[in-house]
Amino acid sequence: MISYYPKAGKLIGGISILVILLSSLWLIGIGETNIRYSGDHEGTMPFWNRWIPAIIGILLIHFLPFHHKNYLPLQSSEQRHIKLQGVVLFLSGSLFTISLLITSLEGMAFQWLYMISKIFLLLFIPFILFLFDRGNHRKEHPKTVKPIKSRWYWLTPLTVILIWGYFHFFSVFSTPFDSTEVDPTILISALLIGFLINSVLEELFYRLWLQTRLELLLGTWPAILATSLLWASWHIAVHSSGHWDVDIATVMVNHGVIGLFLGYLWARFRRVWVLIIVHGFMNAHPLQLMEILFR
Repeated sequence: MISYYPKAGKLIGGISILVILLSSLWLIGIGETNIRYSGDHEGTMPFWNRWIPAIIGILLIHFLPFHHKNYLPLQSSEQRHIKLQGVVLFLSGSLFTISLLITSLEGMAFQWLYMISKIFLLLFIPFILFLFDRGNHRKEHPKTVKPIKSRWYWLTPLTVILIWGYFHFFSVFSTPFDSTEVDPTILISALLIGFLINSVLEELFYRLWLQTRLELLLGTWPAILATSLLWASWHIAVHSSGHWDVDIATVMVNHGVIGLFLGYLWARFRRVWVLIIVHGFMNAHPLQLMEILFR
């Protein structure tokens, strides 16, 4: 796939890879290889246990058949519109990270800031951007997805979800699960709100809107890498241990690598429902859902 700025893409991609590698080496060097994997508790696990399911998922995505090769939903749009939208979306995502990192708020006050800034910067700003740019879409006729001539196409992303899910949740590399005694009604409400605010909104913003445009500007893998690190960066605020070097390195080797899996999943299949399902399970362990259903 030809991008508008391939040299910039190679530079950004190289820097992104270097950030992930240096972060992992830093954690190994200071003996902090057990990282926090959730902002909800203090549980830790070796960071390579987070890598292995993601790497297996990436390999499955690459080698399994029935994917959209070199298809970009906006490939017939004007370059100036893609550039404007890409810059505005990236800045909006950056401001979201900055707003969480510079605040001194804690507890519920921080949660309100998180919710409001996320909805404003990741939903309202893109909505206004696309609304004002709608004239472009009226004049242009973006290429539609050419259907893959196989009734079994849907099995490919489903296979990826199932195999990745096994390694992520039920293998020796799996994320630990802690049972909770929270009232089911409260827990279901929290999971539903979290699903909409985190899984749905984040995948719409970071992958569907931002990464798609960066792919045209920089190339597929540079866009995946840049989007992954931007997505990972806001987690520094919720995984904070008080040590900036550890916090930054932790989210880069954790969410930064998981973001590569999510980004490649989007680049190959262009099915946002697949991303939302995977992200949803990342935030709500399947055993937790089973516990709610059969309690």
